[in-house]
Amino acid sequence: MSYNDFWFIDTRIQTRNLRRWLIWFILVFAFVSIGSILAIKTMYHDIKKYEIQANNPTVTVLEAKATNVNGYIRGEVKNEEEEEIVEKYVLFLLYDKNNELIGTEYLCIENLGIGQIKTYELKFKRNNVDSFFVTIVDQKEDKI
Repeated sequence: MSYNDFWFIDTRIQTRNLRRWLIWFILVFAFVSIGSILAIKTMYHDIKKYEIQANNPTVTVLEAKATNVNGYIRGEVKNEEEEEIVEKYVLFLLYDKNNELIGTEYLCIENLGIGQIKTYELKFKRNNVDSFFVTIVDQKEDKI
């Protein structure tokens, strides 16, 4: 074996090998990225049990999902009053499967005009959330 037989010395083979390694890197990176995204998406389950007690502004839930460590709730808040809403909070009480309170989360409603609709997304880090309760409050209390 001569000194010129090594792939990193011979420039003709080096570019071919580097190209192969680059292609393999891109393929493996794409496979791992797609696999990770699909694995994480399948870990979320729908939260089907919830109660909303909010007349004005009206709160709706469009999507609620959770894993064993975190989750999110997406929805809309609509002002149906005859005046602008300033500094109210949407209170979320999060419960586990035994209906024990495991946490509270707040979303601030700032300057919601008459008839205006705002979308929201609440992300929480609580373990095993199975249901939740939503209401409107005037001020924020200490978190649990």
